[in-house]
Amino acid sequence: MYFFYFYPMGLDRKRTRPPVLSWSLTALMVVSFVWVRYFPDLGPLRPWDLVFFPGNGAPWTAVTAMFLHGGWLHLLGNLVYFHVFAPPLEDRLGPLPFIVCLLVIGVFGNLVHGLVSLMGWLGQEGMGVLGASGAIAGLLAFSMVRFYDSRVEVGWWVFAPLGGQNKAGRTKVPISAAAGLWLLLQVVQALASTESGVSVSFGAHFGGFVMGLLLALGLGQLRQGRAESSRIRAEGYFRKGQFHAAVGEWTDFLERIPGDISGKLGLARALQFSGQLGEARHYYHGLFDGFLAKGNIKKALEIYYEAGRGLGGDCFGPDALARVAYYHEKQMDYAAAVQALRQLHESYSEHTHGQRALVRIIVLYQGKLGDPEAARWWFQEACRKMPAGAWRDYLEKEISSPAVLCGEEKEFLLEPFHVPGS
Repeated sequence: MYFFYFYPMGLDRKRTRPPVLSWSLTALMVVSFVWVRYFPDLGPLRPWDLVFFPGNGAPWTAVTAMFLHGGWLHLLGNLVYFHVFAPPLEDRLGPLPFIVCLLVIGVFGNLVHGLVSLMGWLGQEGMGVLGASGAIAGLLAFSMVRFYDSRVEVGWWVFAPLGGQNKAGRTKVPISAAAGLWLLLQVVQALASTESGVSVSFGAHFGGFVMGLLLALGLGQLRQGRAESSRIRAEGYFRKGQFHAAVGEWTDFLERIPGDISGKLGLARALQFSGQLGEARHYYHGLFDGFLAKGNIKKALEIYYEAGRGLGGDCFGPDALARVAYYHEKQMDYAAAVQALRQLHESYSEHTHGQRALVRIIVLYQGKLGDPEAARWWFQEACRKMPAGAWRDYLEKEISSPAVLCGEEKEFLLEPFHVPGS
């Protein structure tokens, strides 16, 4: 006599949000079980009216039967699998697609059980079905595609009393191995049950598994899984300082998901640290323009300053720097706007943006920042350095400086190394 049991304990994939729907479905299954087991007469429905009996019952029982269980071991066994595989799938798919997939898988599994029951296979003629195991089998198959290179931690128990063996432990195995072992055990148990019949619905298990596999492949989850694996490897390489390897993985990731913002940012950082500054600038600039186009000014400014810290100075050109100053003004961060305008003027003094920046500096110091000394200094700086043209004409005609005119009030000139407001 030889017994082998195993059950999943965890999947090496992180979540980005709480699995609220998975928790809610777990609560629904627990509450339903307590109702069926201890309060069957409570409410207008009888529990057995919600069990799926093929050919003899309402069609919608193929759905309601998924949330009913016949005993504590039945419930706990299903919840163990559900707890491992449902939350990470909900996280990747989103709540609505996840529940739709779960229902499609569960209903298909129950329909396959109905076929097995109607045909009298596996000694289950006329038997109804209840429980989430068909749907959970589909989640296992779905996870095998979506997390194709992940590892599952499994707890196991080998009991062979005649051989004097009684061992238990926990091991991490590839998810494909875990799913393959589960499927093999189902086949063996199903073949062993053909004469005597069993209470386990292997039809629902096999049907759910097949539908989960088909749904995952049909929805492009293998491509998504490969992209996620590239992301995980890229982040790992970056943390270890293997920046060229990180560039390769981020490139593979973006080939599969071209528009992913986090992927572009990860690639930009890896390129920067690997010394490929021109390529890094290209990706940073694209992200900056993309966030501005979406109206996400805060994120655009974060990208601009991150690029400046990594690549040095202004790396996007005068147009981008002028927009940075403009958006700081829109956010009423006038000190930051002045800093950007000063950088614009100092880097591109001959450019029309650089000349306009000088005028805006004076205006902001006179008005928003209330610093007349700084305004006076920058006014005289403009008189000395601004070439003839539209912006100098505007400066002389439209802007008044307290007690300062071009070429006059020389005693107010300050030393070159001291700039008020700096």
